[in-house]
Amino acid sequence: MRKIWVQLILWIVLLGILAPFAATISSYFVYSDSPFLSSNLESVQAKQIALKYFNFSSNDTIYVIYNGSYEKGLNEIYQNIYLLRDAHLITPYNYINNTMKEYESYIRPILDIYCKNLTSLHELYVNLTLLRNYLLENTSLFAEELNITYWVPLHLDQSSDKAIQEFLSYFNYSNGTLIQRERNASIHVFKDPFVLCFGPSNFTNISLIGKVLNNPNYKLIIRDLTGVNISSLELKNPKEFALSQVEKRIPPPPVSISNFHRNNSWLFLVEVPNNESLDNVERFMSSLNGASVTGHLPFYAQSAYYTQSNIEIIDVTTVALVGILLALLLRALIPIVILVLDAGAGVVLSYGLVYAASLLGYKIYYISGLVTPPIVFGISIDYAILFLYRYFEELRKNNMEKEPSLNAAFKTAGKGAIFSGISIVVGFAGFLVSPSSLLENIGLALVISSLSSVFVAVFLTYTMISIIPVNKLGFPRKDVPRSEDAREGYLERAANFSVKNRKVVIIGMFFLFALSLGVSLTHTTNGNIDEIIPSYASSLKAESQLTHLYNYSLDYAIFKGNPNASYSKILNVTKSLEREGAIVYGPASIGNYVLNKPTSLTDYFYAGGYTLLLVYVPYPVFSKGAINMTNYLIGTGWLVGGSNAQRLVIINNSEFVYFHFTLIFTIIGIVVYLFLVLGSLSIPLRLAATIGISSLFGVAMMYLVFGSVYWITPLVVFALLFGLGIDYDLFIILRLIETKEEDWNKRIIFSIKKTGLVVTAAGMILSGAFFSLTVSDLRFLQEIGFAVGVSVLFDTFVVRPILVPAILSVLKKLNWWPNLRHRT
Repeated sequence: MRKIWVQLILWIVLLGILAPFAATISSYFVYSDSPFLSSNLESVQAKQIALKYFNFSSNDTIYVIYNGSYEKGLNEIYQNIYLLRDAHLITPYNYINNTMKEYESYIRPILDIYCKNLTSLHELYVNLTLLRNYLLENTSLFAEELNITYWVPLHLDQSSDKAIQEFLSYFNYSNGTLIQRERNASIHVFKDPFVLCFGPSNFTNISLIGKVLNNPNYKLIIRDLTGVNISSLELKNPKEFALSQVEKRIPPPPVSISNFHRNNSWLFLVEVPNNESLDNVERFMSSLNGASVTGHLPFYAQSAYYTQSNIEIIDVTTVALVGILLALLLRALIPIVILVLDAGAGVVLSYGLVYAASLLGYKIYYISGLVTPPIVFGISIDYAILFLYRYFEELRKNNMEKEPSLNAAFKTAGKGAIFSGISIVVGFAGFLVSPSSLLENIGLALVISSLSSVFVAVFLTYTMISIIPVNKLGFPRKDVPRSEDAREGYLERAANFSVKNRKVVIIGMFFLFALSLGVSLTHTTNGNIDEIIPSYASSLKAESQLTHLYNYSLDYAIFKGNPNASYSKILNVTKSLEREGAIVYGPASIGNYVLNKPTSLTDYFYAGGYTLLLVYVPYPVFSKGAINMTNYLIGTGWLVGGSNAQRLVIINNSEFVYFHFTLIFTIIGIVVYLFLVLGSLSIPLRLAATIGISSLFGVAMMYLVFGSVYWITPLVVFALLFGLGIDYDLFIILRLIETKEEDWNKRIIFSIKKTGLVVTAAGMILSGAFFSLTVSDLRFLQEIGFAVGVSVLFDTFVVRPILVPAILSVLKKLNWWPNLRHRT
């Protein structure tokens, strides 16, 4: 007895040490997908290339919508921006200026061509303005030039004046009309184009001379000199003129102050490092007055906030629901206390070990943390009930003798719990060898939870039972709780019906399976952000506001090779994107202007052997429209980066890896393990098939109730059922092996009847633990709780007591094939 008390003290010390860490474990949850992106994923490769060759920023953008004046909004953000690390505020005017500078850098080659054609004319214009200023100061000299030009040819044949001599010499040898010869000679001698503004009839008009010099017609003068018609803007500011002409052909980005200001709202952008703490983001959001915040990081920050607040509600609901079920099933206080203590100890031990793993670098994905309590409650109470029921049964066999009854219960139920518990661990171990970092992360939490639960259920239960006197077990009643009740009648009738109508049962279940499969295949999953934060979250409301302001999110597509070699494909993709409202910068387009042939833009979007397309998706980040357009980009076969792509890639990769690798590996692992232990291949194959039916039924019911569901929900349902659903079947098989009844069908019915109490009790408690998730404000938790709860109830009350006996009855001796243990 002293040894038992020592064990109890050790349990108390261990749980006391781990309890503080378990209590604060939610603060260590990771809500972003980023830490679980492996380097072989396309979005990660795209980001690495963009950073290396195209000088991309690795920052994330937070969108702040302030309701009030611009100055007050600016002041409010500056007062709270210190809460974020290395944050940089971008005002609407900053953003517009930066966008225009980027646009001008793209059109620079075209501008240079325009300007080059105008340079000589502009230089001529500048020289004319200098000459005009000189002539204004020397009007008598100009008058003399005019006199020589238009009077001398008609009145003088020779002169001693050198200028006149040179003029006459050039005039006499020139061709053309009189006025052409006069002007050509004048330009040759005086280098003064202003004489072209006069003629023989008005060169003596002094007022006209003043008017021409004060307001010269440079266009006319330059046309007479060069033969080129040109506008005043071209002459005076060729760069401004070139920009206006290029903008007509290639419109600038459709970004204006109206994208940032509407009614009484102003939009500001805050750039932060992509690894910014979600706690910092949440503090920044809650500190702003009169502002709404949205974006990639705010979504995850609010997901963390609401998840943590939901955990308390879920835990209380779980304890209350499980407590009510235990009271109805056991109707005795002491066993209920034992089971609740087991469950609580299992949660503390699980979270404590998960925290210890985090010290070694393990990142606790929030879904891993959220499913831990219901898993632990389910497994620990399942096995503890198995232990207690077997103990009650042995007590009645041994005339209430504690020692032999406890030893017998430990030998049979304890052994069965350990054997079944290992099978659960094997079922979850498939995650640990998954090529998906996210699934591997979830798998470690599942393995820790299941091991902790089995350890507590067997050894802590044994310790507590050893201390409690037999006559106190039924408190407040005097009798020990019975290991049989009214459920035995249902189980016996169900098994008897199943054995007698085995073919009908199997055919009926096959049709149900086909129906469930049809429902599952005709419904879809989604990655909608409103699955992981409640509909009333401020970030979702801000996203709705954002759609009326600057509602663009950035994707970038990268492929290896020179763009000129793949220009037709680039052009087609660009046109498709722009038809859907996107703004594309790349080799084939500048904003909304499409270039049907390769140009010098290639130099801007080609580096290190890679070609880049910048795609401004006309929807806010993570919205349905953004995800759909990003999905189209990914479908081109190019590497796609950005927040939308990162989310899509991890969803697609996790789903593909689970259903094409992890689930298959899990089934193989379970089959191999049970084959080695039982010597039968039929049993594990039948077990896998029946669990699959239960899982598929729960998923189908979930689709019918919720419609499109969060991407991870079906995955979690199958994962949990293939882990947790094994033990119910094994309880039946172990009892089948123990039973000595010669008649096979009677043996099946008896085993279902005796183990069914444990199975139904465990199933009700496990389903109750998961149904508690439905009280959450988070839709994806409601989906998981509903689907797992329905699957477990269906497995407990239909598959195990009805379908399994039918299959066992049909197979008979083939149940043990190839019968390495010589079962009969």
